[in-house]
Amino acid sequence: MKFSLTLVLLCFLAAGSAQASNDRRECKEELRKLKAAFDTNYTSQNHHGYRRAKASSDNEEYRKCASQARKARERAERDANL
Repeated sequence: MKFSLTLVLLCFLAAGSAQASNDRRECKEELRKLKAAFDTNYTSQNHHGYRRAKASSDNEEYRKCASQARKARERAERDANL
């Protein structure tokens, strides 16, 4: 009984670690894309979005970082098309 409970807990820990790794990878990718979008259209609003996403990354809030970077990149691309 104790062995199966320990095994279940280890499985949850492994799954959580894999999810965190994916979030971290997605955050880094979105920050890279956002920085590339700066090369074509740099504004102070874009810089503010990058700083917010980078701060989330520094605080190890990778899911929030990816979301903020994605939104800032989409905003920069939309503003560039106007």
